[in-house]
Amino acid sequence: MADELITISRDGNEIGKFLESDLMMLIEQKKVLPTDHYWKEGMSEWGAVSQFIALRKEAERQARAAVDLEAVRLKKEAADQEKAKKAGLDAVVEAETKRRVEALTFTCNCCQSRFIKPFNPESEASDGAVEIFLGSLLIFIPIIGWLFMPFVIFRGFAKIIASRIKPPHCPSCRSSNFSRREGSDKPLFPN
Repeated sequence: MADELITISRDGNEIGKFLESDLMMLIEQKKVLPTDHYWKEGMSEWGAVSQFIALRKEAERQARAAVDLEAVRLKKEAADQEKAKKAGLDAVVEAETKRRVEALTFTCNCCQSRFIKPFNPESEASDGAVEIFLGSLLIFIPIIGWLFMPFVIFRGFAKIIASRIKPPHCPSCRSSNFSRREGSDKPLFPN
């Protein structure tokens, strides 16, 4: 808003010319009254200072509303940018997590399941040892124990031998046809 020169008159007599920015201060100090009249370049007739005050207050209100509206717009724009940035970051994190999970998993070519580590048949050797021990305790149970003892011990030995022969396999379908992780040269089961 340009700072224009405004002429003020009271009771038909000109009392001075003031800058528009100074006029509001003079009105607050009661040196210019709302009943006085004003005129500025471009006006066809004199207007009441009370009208000037009302126009000035409306202009200030509109300026404040415009500033508030701009602040809301900027705040919404910043929130939208933050939301887009977070969504982009979430997408990157999700993609990286998926890539890492896929890099850490094996895929069964039979049932298409994914698993972190194939089943290690050597763990069945300890089950076989437990069965042999329990089978040997059956000797203390007359007749029934003596009948089942050889079968239980034989099954324990079979588990131990099978655990050395069977390859690692998928925990779901027991297939040994699975893909290794890409770029992994580590042995399946370290000693």
